Amino acid sequence: MAKENELMYGKFQGWDKFWFFIPEDREAFGGDFYVDAENFGLAQDWDKVEARALKKFKGKKPEAKIITAYGRTAQKNQAKFIEWVYSGWDGNFGFIDVPGEKKWFFVYWAKKNWANDWDSVKAELVDFNWRKEAIVVKILKSEEELVIWKFQDRDKFGFVIPDRSNKNDVFIAGGRKNWAKDGEMVEARIIKRGGKNAEGVIVRILD
Repeated sequence: MAKENELMYGKFQGWDKFWFFIPEDREAFGGDFYVDAENFGLAQDWDKVEARALKKFKGKKPEAKIITAYGRTAQKNQAKFIEWVYSGWDGNFGFIDVPGEKKWFFVYWAKKNWANDWDSVKAELVDFNWRKEAIVVKILKSEEELVIWKFQDRDKFGFVIPDRSNKNDVFIAGGRKNWAKDGEMVEARIIKRGGKNAEGVIVRILD
């Protein structure tokens, strides 16, 4: 069994929406480790990686964090980056369609780095299952600064539901509700991204 923060070497493997670190000596470490989406960086399927054991568990499996990937994504001198507009689709995946390229590049949901529809992004192109896919590494400019829809009051906080079904609700802290009431149409400005929900402040009540 691995100790917390113990350094391990092995391979990274993704399966559907689950990811695992497979140590070289599986018997010594008690089997494979679960890797959360926020803990594998740019590692790709079957990359040789360096990982550290974490204290927390995901179900019955211990967890690990990928520290360094030695596979294709580690070859930065050969990496190709693109800068263009991200187009989301139902919130689970998206595309980057670059002028001059033959076709769009698929962006997996765990690799969009919180990009939203029509954000200008910088992305790295990687080979995955014999095709090129994109990993968003930076949001250059967010076009969706304001959202307009109904406010849902939850007493000490609330949510604004954007007017497109492929957007997540915007979290509104109690001090940022600005007297909005449940069910009112409001305009909210997004002030922070990066968590499960973007955070915003209500700037205008429209009803």
